[in-house]
Amino acid sequence: MSGSASQKLSFQAMVFVACLFPFYILAATMTNSAAVLTDLLATSFDLTSLTTCWLVLRIAHGRERGKYAYGLGKLENLAELMIAVLQVVLVIVAGMRAIEGLLHPEPVSGAGLGLAVTAVAVVGNVFLNRRAKRVSEQTHSPVVAAQARVHFISAVSSGSVFVVTIITSSFEHIHWVSYLDPLASFLVIGLMVFNIFEMMTNSIGSLLDQAIGEAGQMRILRALASHFDDFEELGDIRTRQHGGKMMVDLHLGFDSQWTVAQARVAAAGISAAVIREFADAGDEVDVSIVLMPGSEDAAALPQPAA
Repeated sequence: MSGSASQKLSFQAMVFVACLFPFYILAATMTNSAAVLTDLLATSFDLTSLTTCWLVLRIAHGRERGKYAYGLGKLENLAELMIAVLQVVLVIVAGMRAIEGLLHPEPVSGAGLGLAVTAVAVVGNVFLNRRAKRVSEQTHSPVVAAQARVHFISAVSSGSVFVVTIITSSFEHIHWVSYLDPLASFLVIGLMVFNIFEMMTNSIGSLLDQAIGEAGQMRILRALASHFDDFEELGDIRTRQHGGKMMVDLHLGFDSQWTVAQARVAAAGISAAVIREFADAGDEVDVSIVLMPGSEDAAALPQPAA
């Protein structure tokens, strides 16, 4: 899936939420529901995060892509981290309103427009979540993956608010029903906290060049085992990942009697084997072979064309 598809998806999602947002504001002003207000705050976060996703994807797939080949991947992770930090602020605001609702419960009124808006939000976010998941699986973009999580959480939270608002509006004469509205707010807040944790874990790990997982390490070892006779010494295996990209540096020693041309041929075969192992799992990887001291000059051999 091309970068243009990711940009198109983010733009469509941004437009959808932007069109929905004014109706959310109107619905929140017409009702005393804490749940609808919390959903409004969550939607404001959605609008900000989706706009950020779209801008980052435009930059990442624009003219500067070649100039900042690796840095743009980190830009995606940095954007994901900033979105998570913004959501922390919204969680605090929504939490204060929900606590007030628990301390001073009151029947929900004027929630008709809120019901209509949340119903549209559920349908739209379910549709956009499915599309974002498909694009994320093909592009391995952390921004698109974050966007898919945003849509999923928005669909669940809006659906919860929709159901609770129907109950509280229909049975407002029952005192304990008034507590369902702030409790629904806490459910939405819980989903937001989960999203914050996922985003921060992913983005911080990638920004710090987190190593490839165990499954990826096993792929590298399988590739090396299949070319065991092509090198004499195995040094460090250094891996990192960021911005949906994986990088592998293999420090290898070759026969000291070989020429540089022979070492290059062996390195090309090993690099190709590693690339195939990752390609079979649907992942892309950049591979560099570094000659260990004593093999020849300690210089990196370039990766062959995939």
